[in-house]
Amino acid sequence: MAKSRGHPKLLSASDGGKMNAAERKRLSRYSRGDGNSSKGVTKPGLKRSIKRGEAKIGAAERKAAQAEVLQPSEAGFLEAEGPLERTCRVRQSQLAAMVDEQTAAKAYEVQLPDLGPYRVAFTANGRRLLLGGRKGHVAVARWEGGFHVLSELQLRETVRDLTFLRDHTMFAVAQHKNLYIYDASGTELHCLRSHRPDVQRLAYLNLWTAPVPSPLGENVSDIRTRLGECDCMRASPYNAVVHLGHTNGTVTLWTPNMHEPVWDVRTYRPLHSYRTPRPVTSMDVSDRGLLAAACGAAVQVFKDGLAARASAPHRLPGREATLVRFCPYEDVLGVGHSRGYSSVLVPGAGEPNFDAFEANPFETRTQRREAEVDRNQGERQREIQAANAARIADIKANRRAKRKTRGRSKASRRAAKKEGNIIDEKRQRRKAQLEAQEQAKSKKRTNRASGGAGAPPKPYDPLDRFVAPPAPAPG
Repeated sequence: MAKSRGHPKLLSASDGGKMNAAERKRLSRYSRGDGNSSKGVTKPGLKRSIKRGEAKIGAAERKAAQAEVLQPSEAGFLEAEGPLERTCRVRQSQLAAMVDEQTAAKAYEVQLPDLGPYRVAFTANGRRLLLGGRKGHVAVARWEGGFHVLSELQLRETVRDLTFLRDHTMFAVAQHKNLYIYDASGTELHCLRSHRPDVQRLAYLNLWTAPVPSPLGENVSDIRTRLGECDCMRASPYNAVVHLGHTNGTVTLWTPNMHEPVWDVRTYRPLHSYRTPRPVTSMDVSDRGLLAAACGAAVQVFKDGLAARASAPHRLPGREATLVRFCPYEDVLGVGHSRGYSSVLVPGAGEPNFDAFEANPFETRTQRREAEVDRNQGERQREIQAANAARIADIKANRRAKRKTRGRSKASRRAAKKEGNIIDEKRQRRKAQLEAQEQAKSKKRTNRASGGAGAPPKPYDPLDRFVAPPAPAPG
């Protein structure tokens, strides 16, 4: 049975501590759905646990809504001036004239007609751009304010997909036969040959232990779907569950720690649907929920999950859009097409308030090195990966030590309990002695069972009287 969580009122100076309409709307954006009811639960411990969990979730929702007031920046938007004006009719040339000069410099075209079509990838903080042409051209560039190439490779073989790994210092490329990993300067670090005959798509599971650890190049999980060729793959940033699209029309969800598909069957009906003039070849969702779809020579952007169009289709005359990717924390959409790369302005796409501990667009070299150490220490292991990331919080915390009498709670006893997991030389010697004693006992039991020396006498059995005595030995 579900119930609504009781939210204590948000503090508002305008109406004496009661929530106004704006605060109620803001709180609804951070709602995590209906809560669990403890009514009818007979076990006292379970009932307290449910109430405690619901109270914590409600407090987290309220704090998130209150923290929104302190956010320093607002997201961009495109607003119509009259009832007859439609934002879907605004062109890129008109947008460039409306925004400031620094933002207008982010909209440009890169003509690369000979080595396309191109695929696109951004780093988690949006500072670097990775381009990969089908005919072997790979480039790492700084895209803000113009296209500035930092390193470039001519691989002279087919490039099917590419992606950045933890940051801009390493990236992976799915080439003709093998999967290669390069550093920022283009030096080859690893060649993974265990994925033959070919790799179609790549996705890096950020904040989790990667399926292929880059320091060793070991294959951690190899899952065979048996559903045909997979030409579409995306990883959820919320729980790192990988979504696959197969050529037989099946969409499956997978995690590296399970060899069976993970299904989310909360609803079987589509939330929204929309017809495109041509088949959709690529889609991407921005930080604030805008959806971009590549349809042949046009790129369409939708708002609120296909409920309405947010801007006009961006036309690519004489070119076929291959891949669309939103740049993190920027109102920019990167489009890889058959003749190069296009950077398109999309107002309201990027999240203006970033978490510097997760991805900092303005990080220095020292901050990047420190963040690398912090990420390694706080990495979530693949064994606890699940579709519901909130289940990690269900692990029981350490209970308070129980107060015992008769000297069993002395300071020395409490200190000895805390040192129970410390492995020293004395403990190792004692462990070796216990293992030797156990081996001696096991050997003794084996000798007795086989009738060897030292075997105990046979136990008395009343039916032994009917057994014929053994024949005497010949004289």
